[in-house]
Amino acid sequence: MSKNIVFIVILIMCISCEQNRKAEVSLSSYTHDFGTISSDIICRDSITITNVGNAKLEIGEIETGCGCTEASVEKYELNPNEACLLRFSFNPKGKGAGANEELIIINANTDSLFYILQIKAIIQ
Repeated sequence: MSKNIVFIVILIMCISCEQNRKAEVSLSSYTHDFGTISSDIICRDSITITNVGNAKLEIGEIETGCGCTEASVEKYELNPNEACLLRFSFNPKGKGAGANEELIIINANTDSLFYILQIKAIIQ
């Protein structure tokens, strides 16, 4: 009987520990400004995504606001304290002159569900 009680206590402790485990995202930047750019040059850069939580981060779909922006990650699963690059590009062709803003939306298995990277540029 006492072995059963010890087993139950250990099981409850394990379950409660699992419930406190969460993946959490930190982006090295939440905005990226390409500055003043020419309309005939595709701009590329990257930011770092880090799992600052204590459970495995699962990056889901990465959505862009339009066909002028592309984004991809090196890995779709990150262990706690692991990081990877989010590479993105912006093609200003056909956008017209002036200020432009685009969004990259990163879906993940976190409490926030998604994170937004804002891309800015002034097109000449």
